[in-house]
Amino acid sequence: MTDHKHQKDGAKSPPMAFDPVDAALRQIFDDLASEDIPEDFADLVSKLTMDPRTPKADKE
Repeated sequence: MTDHKHQKDGAKSPPMAFDPVDAALRQIFDDLASEDIPEDFADLVSKLTMDPRTPKADKE
């Protein structure tokens, strides 16, 4: 049998030289940040963030 060393509760593991999760999240963020935002999506976001108490200038 092999002996396994267990860490005490609350003990932190030493920092990793390369964190694959951090690298993957950074890659996803960089890819998304470099993409252009479609104009219709930007318009939708601006409509959703408007104060509902503000009167609309253009009513269709």
